[in-house]
Amino acid sequence: MKVTIEELTETKTFYKRDRDAFGNRTKEPYQTEVPRKVNVITGWLRFAHYILDSLIIGGVLFSVNFALMYGLEVGVSSEIEVNRVTYNLIPTFDNIIVTVAYYFICERTMQRTLGKFATNSVVINEYGEAPELGSLVGRSFSRLVPFEALSCLSDRGWHDRWSKTYVVTTEERDILKRLLNEQQGYFVSDNPDLLD
Repeated sequence: MKVTIEELTETKTFYKRDRDAFGNRTKEPYQTEVPRKVNVITGWLRFAHYILDSLIIGGVLFSVNFALMYGLEVGVSSEIEVNRVTYNLIPTFDNIIVTVAYYFICERTMQRTLGKFATNSVVINEYGEAPELGSLVGRSFSRLVPFEALSCLSDRGWHDRWSKTYVVTTEERDILKRLLNEQQGYFVSDNPDLLD
């Protein structure tokens, strides 16, 4: 059975304080295995992702809506007036499609959005790998929940928890992969000379 990144452990050194036979204080080191916390991207860095991605999505939406509105004006004859309800629903429908498509396509192809490139962050699943198709679909649609973006100011956003994904730096991803391999019995060396 595969180990998840939440089940990883690491060896830490602690000190037992005691007194020797003469009454002097001593610190005796000992090592023990403790759970390793996954270092996810939090707070303002997640907010920076959101702002950058929102600007990109806004630019795409502006272009799409401009093209649609221009096409409707040109394609409609002077006798037919565009139904106002349909005209007003187009931006909302476009917003949903563009937002979900942007996040899904970016995270499926690159494991990150363009905003995450700024902080060298990637999206991984609970095994330190690229998330599966279903997780990415759920993750993308979860972003449509009102005030969901504010949940990212804590450890993990709702869309992370609901899809069992994590946003980490590329360095953290590489450390997690190495630790997963070691704890599953595979030897991993950082020495590039072993490949020669």
